[in-house]
Amino acid sequence: MLDRKWWIAVPVLLVGCIALAVGLVPGVRGWLDSSMPQLGINGPTVADQQKSVASVSTEATAPNGSTPIAATPLQDAIKGPLVSLEGPAIPATSQAPVQFAQATFPLTQNQQSYQQPQSARVAQGPARTLEAVPPTGQSVPSSASTTGSQFVQNAQITFPEDLTIHATSDGLIMELPVDDGSFVKKGDLIVQLDTRLVESESEVAKQQLLAAELKAKDDSNVKYSKAAAELAAVEVQISDELFFKGSEGRMDNSKKRLELTKASLQVSVSESEKAQQAAEVDVNKAKLAAAGVQMLLRRIPAHFDGVITEVAKRQFSFVRAGEPILRLTSMEKIRVKGSITPTIAPHLLTNLPARVTIDVPGLQERPVVEGVVTHVAPRTQGINDYQIYVNIQNQRTSDGQFLFREGMVATIEVLLPR
Repeated sequence: MLDRKWWIAVPVLLVGCIALAVGLVPGVRGWLDSSMPQLGINGPTVADQQKSVASVSTEATAPNGSTPIAATPLQDAIKGPLVSLEGPAIPATSQAPVQFAQATFPLTQNQQSYQQPQSARVAQGPARTLEAVPPTGQSVPSSASTTGSQFVQNAQITFPEDLTIHATSDGLIMELPVDDGSFVKKGDLIVQLDTRLVESESEVAKQQLLAAELKAKDDSNVKYSKAAAELAAVEVQISDELFFKGSEGRMDNSKKRLELTKASLQVSVSESEKAQQAAEVDVNKAKLAAAGVQMLLRRIPAHFDGVITEVAKRQFSFVRAGEPILRLTSMEKIRVKGSITPTIAPHLLTNLPARVTIDVPGLQERPVVEGVVTHVAPRTQGINDYQIYVNIQNQRTSDGQFLFREGMVATIEVLLPR
């Protein structure tokens, strides 16, 4: 058993002595490194490092001809100096491929080396900027414009004062003095419905009012009831005296008192009837006023200056209450509506000046009209898109026609605050 342990311990001791000799005796390390260099006992020598550097580098002269710089085989492959990310920005005209893996990219021959001084790099000229063009149907942030403006494409033109006239009651259209394209002023008659029945009702209301006023003026019933009550009171007084003297019985005295009560109540009744007659006068006055309103409803005037843009009924047509008859449009005022993604707070857009450019078919030069942002919608229509209104004045041609029409497309330029 003891012999077997020695057979195990002796090799272990020999390996430990050899390792100690290699670590402490330089001669042993040198002999092992020369005999078996692949082990790398002492690491790479200075000569090996110089050979490694010489094998991967060649001499290259800097563009300014001052100090040679090392060029790697990768640089020889792409035939151009490398510029790290710490160097100057690459102009947009560079067409050479970029080595993103190496975090470097080559410069063309007409570009200066990164070793140029800062003053030389500045002398190359300012960097180019791309001019932003507003895409169709989208707005351009003010940062992309040199004028401090924001554009809204494909804005629509509408008329804020556009009213459909409906029949106010059943009846015949007795007068229709307008037609498509007629210009009217505020208050002009545009529809007259049949008023014959209303006129008759108005006359009846007048006569009823007259009769009620006559009744209200007649106070004879009140006077008679008061006189009868006074007479009954005298009779009761006489009856009481006779009753106390024994000349009249209790039954007769009680009847006289009942007549006095009846006469007193008759006074109250007559006064109440008088009040009812006065109220009847007021009722008939209201009936007469209602007949006048019916007359006014059947006479329809223009509510504002405008143009008759549509006629749905003709003269002597029968209409029901609520049926459309014609359409009145004011073309003086224009509302331009568009969607904008504001670069400032939406409430700040209100009352900002705006410039509206309108596409008029057949005109090569697009008219430009100044206006003001009058409204910003309280809620979005899409992702951060708000509808805005710009009110402008319509323009007239030489023959008096209005230039802008509903449905035309416009571009809104909102002038943002500086």
